[in-house]
Amino acid sequence: FIVFLLWEKFGKTYAKMFPGPRHPVVKVIGLMIIILVYSRFGEAQFPRVCTSTENIRRKECCPTPPGFTETCGGSGRGRCADIPDATVDDNAWKPAYQVDDRRHWPTVFFTRACVCEGNFSGYDCRKCTWGCRGPNCSTKAISKRRNVRHLKSEDKAKLRHYLDTMKKATSDYVMALDFYEDIKGSDNFANVSAYDYFVALHYYASRATMPPYSKGYCKIPEDCEIDFAHQGSGFPTWHRAFLLEFERALQEVNSDPDFTIPYWDWTESENCNVCTNYIVGDNNEDGSLDTRSVFATWQTICVQLDPFLNSTQMNHTKPCDVTKHDGKVMRNPGHQDKRKYGQSMDRLPLAAEVDFALRFPTFDKKPYNKMADCGFRNLLEGFADTRTGKHRGDRYENGTLVPGAHTLHNHVHLYLDGTLVPGAHTLHNHVHLYLDG
Repeated sequence: FIVFLLWEKFGKTYAKMFPGPRHPVVKVIGLMIIILVYSRFGEAQFPRVCTSTENIRRKECCPTPPGFTETCGGSGRGRCADIPDATVDDNAWKPAYQVDDRRHWPTVFFTRACVCEGNFSGYDCRKCTWGCRGPNCSTKAISKRRNVRHLKSEDKAKLRHYLDTMKKATSDYVMALDFYEDIKGSDNFANVSAYDYFVALHYYASRATMPPYSKGYCKIPEDCEIDFAHQGSGFPTWHRAFLLEFERALQEVNSDPDFTIPYWDWTESENCNVCTNYIVGDNNEDGSLDTRSVFATWQTICVQLDPFLNSTQMNHTKPCDVTKHDGKVMRNPGHQDKRKYGQSMDRLPLAAEVDFALRFPTFDKKPYNKMADCGFRNLLEGFADTRTGKHRGDRYENGTLVPGAHTLHNHVHLYLDGTLVPGAHTLHNHVHLYLDG
């Protein structure tokens, strides 16, 4: 969700503000990391090769990469080792966290994994860390992102083709069809496309905890709303890692290590100037995509989820089934409900709002969630007012709803409308990538 325009403008400013790892909320960020444990450990989640009954029983993910004879590649590349648990528990966390299969990630599932050496990375240490290339990962590579609207016609065509290829290719990761207590082996996981893997990953990080009602944790929805990717200090870092992993997967599927995801500078226009068939697809009046767009046939997953009542009190306690399609991608920019979200929903955020956010030198402030005032992170994420810097929630005046703040990141998502809006599955609408970019 991090608009690259912001990161490009924020980069130098942020470096001057925070030149070293001295920010007081680092311990909070540690909880938020779902994709990676440490840069020298392989990616988390579930590599297909690590989902056998024996792997799950031993809680070990140390595969031998293709072309090698030793697990994790052996000396000079990687080794199998215990995973240290860096999570710092906090008494303020909701009780439901204690039964969440994402707690102390990934040690609930795996306690041993590949520890990669040097510039090697990946679940089997076959890949290079971000910014490195070559057979020994010793070549430093600098990638340059470009404004998506300034791409040449052939580059726009390549972008569309690469994304469509990724949507059709099978990922070497699988997604869990059950929660931790019921996972025994490969039958509890399902294949997913390389693109939909990231849709499901975003859902997995953002979804609520859903233990059976009989456990006593979830009497009302708020009891079990635990989002590991949003509404906290880890919001920017989680999404930056998420984007880089997506970009690497896009490069691998298309055998193009030099390709970079472009960015969308949405301050160039108050309307969606990338919603054309040359970029992300034009829109029909009903919110569907123009049939001439390559993305018009894309199917979605994890959209039509069980309501909270069914997921807990009726004991339908299963995660999203990635094998079931919910329909096609929808997008209806500028038609969001202004009574519910505010009068500004018929346009995109303004450059002045970006400039306002840049004025705040403090990254985040207590309570480090959507209620935080006068911190950069909450302004960026969109729960703070870009006129005052303070959180502003919904309120009622004489029985009439006065919408709270929905700014910057949140504003763009709401403006675009359609499949993009529900927080756990926004990646279906690939405009999301250019926001992340």
